[in-house]
Amino acid sequence: MVRAQYHLGVVALAVAVALGMPARALEAEAEPDHIRGQITKIEDSTIVVKDRDGKTARLVLSDGLTVFELTKTSFAEVDHGTYVGSVAVRLDQYSPIVRDSLSWLHKGFELRIIDEALRGIAVGAMNWDLTPDTIMTHGWVDDLEIRVISIKYGPTEEEETDVEVSRDTPVLKMSLGDMSLIKPGAHVFAGAEKDADGNYVAVFIFVGEGDIVPPM
Repeated sequence: MVRAQYHLGVVALAVAVALGMPARALEAEAEPDHIRGQITKIEDSTIVVKDRDGKTARLVLSDGLTVFELTKTSFAEVDHGTYVGSVAVRLDQYSPIVRDSLSWLHKGFELRIIDEALRGIAVGAMNWDLTPDTIMTHGWVDDLEIRVISIKYGPTEEEETDVEVSRDTPVLKMSLGDMSLIKPGAHVFAGAEKDADGNYVAVFIFVGEGDIVPPM
């Protein structure tokens, strides 16, 4: 049991670094570089990832690599208390969710329903690099109004993000995966750091099942 708890703690730290735990909770860790693309080749402990612009990056697969799997699910699985993550951008309109103070509505680029084993991972909100104005939020569903959810990550009303999940927004299940997912043709979103020789070393890799492209 102790080993299992320790392993989950290591995974939690890996995801926190991967997905940007707020600075107040993880001040000593730097944000890894984000690499998005498709695996084209595997050579020993190195993979080659080709991005949408045709550029390639070589990533060394470290011994401590954490792999996550993204599979299709439905917005119907969202309920009060569900732990989720979302990349979104603020709209110039207020949220339909009624509370004591007005909150901005955000358009979701994706919604991840996070496995219960990873509840609490990377809780908070931060700027994200999918587009110049996007943010990443992780927390629990505190309110639900048709297809708008309030993702809460703290005790105050300011510590929540209201996200509209349209019918064409990808809704995925995020869970722990394994190295069998790392194969040519797989679509990935990876976090990597450069070693002393300037080589990219993967800290984590999200792999989409089948033709799923990780939308983060």
